[in-house]
Amino acid sequence: MPLARFLSTEGPYLEAKIEVGGTCLCVMDEFSVDERNIPKAGAAFEFEFSPCLNDDESWECIFSGNPDKKTGLEHLSGWRYRAYGKINSINPVVADCGLLSVEDVVQTNDPRVIGEFVAFTISRLGGYAYAT
Repeated sequence: MPLARFLSTEGPYLEAKIEVGGTCLCVMDEFSVDERNIPKAGAAFEFEFSPCLNDDESWECIFSGNPDKKTGLEHLSGWRYRAYGKINSINPVVADCGLLSVEDVVQTNDPRVIGEFVAFTISRLGGYAYAT
């Protein structure tokens, strides 16, 4: 789990700002639901991402969307991101996108996809905090 720094929140299940690996991210606040455990501004905590993927993207768009072989996240708006990564395993399919690894980008048992670069949309980037 990566270490995140809490910046701000608009409240439970709304937009929150965190910093992970020097990158500021806007995420769905799934970590301040319990008011007793809300991180203080500037506090560091372990963070587990919970991305919700856009189901409308075709296989062709996912596999042709990253010709430059990039890895990372591009902020679109709110908690939406365009993710770029490389598939590093199947069963489940996992794409390494730098700051996070994303499961089930596509469904396949074909080992030929391992090593392929992909691009896909994360419609909602959320996550859970674990106090350090």
